[in-house]
Amino acid sequence: MYNCPMKFERLLEFCSTVDASAPPDDIRIQLPKALQQVPEVFKPYEESLQKLDPENWEIVKQKLIARVTKHLLRGWAQFYESLAEVRGFSYLLDSGYNDVKFIPEVNNARTPDIEAKNPKGKGCLLESKNIGFSDDERSYVLENTRRLLSKDENLVIRDVTQGMPDELKNKILSTVASAKEQLLGYLPDDKSIERIVYLTLHMDTHMIISMDNRVEVINFLNKLVREETEVKIVRDELSAI
Repeated sequence: MYNCPMKFERLLEFCSTVDASAPPDDIRIQLPKALQQVPEVFKPYEESLQKLDPENWEIVKQKLIARVTKHLLRGWAQFYESLAEVRGFSYLLDSGYNDVKFIPEVNNARTPDIEAKNPKGKGCLLESKNIGFSDDERSYVLENTRRLLSKDENLVIRDVTQGMPDELKNKILSTVASAKEQLLGYLPDDKSIERIVYLTLHMDTHMIISMDNRVEVINFLNKLVREETEVKIVRDELSAI
């Protein structure tokens, strides 16, 4: 159906579930073109999806299908959050964990995403958290896109941010705290369980172009990892830092 420069079997299988009633901004309509244009962006996600056994792939596919709608400001953020969970699943497999499976969502209960057995045979829980671009960044991109499409040459220009904003620090801290609450609240009496926060972080453009900013964010995350005693924090390699 689609011609892509590399195989994206599972992403294209997901796209093939679209029907004629879908709106034009359904990601299943938009994604095949993106796979052709920027295959390197989606290759890591496809590789992670390929590692899923049929049962877990069906679970993920249904979750992705439920998240195809585009939000006016945040786009397909929920779709990519689901892909981030798959990256956490892949991390466990690559790290030698066994019996890796998604924990079913029941009545919107705040449970961890994944359970497994670590290489020593003990239980493991993983909660994936995806910190996307700020609403300010999304508004900036949307406005300049609108101006470009209308042939308006007066684009919005922003200065490079110097230093890590308190808003980003607080967002990281609150996200980790939320993940800890989910992890520690699930089977709380079992102290032998390994608990992992799998974190994906995307910095705004006006921050990421400064190497000093990147270093500051990495140092902040490393300090957080060292000081955390109740859970293990792992940063996804796809984090845009």
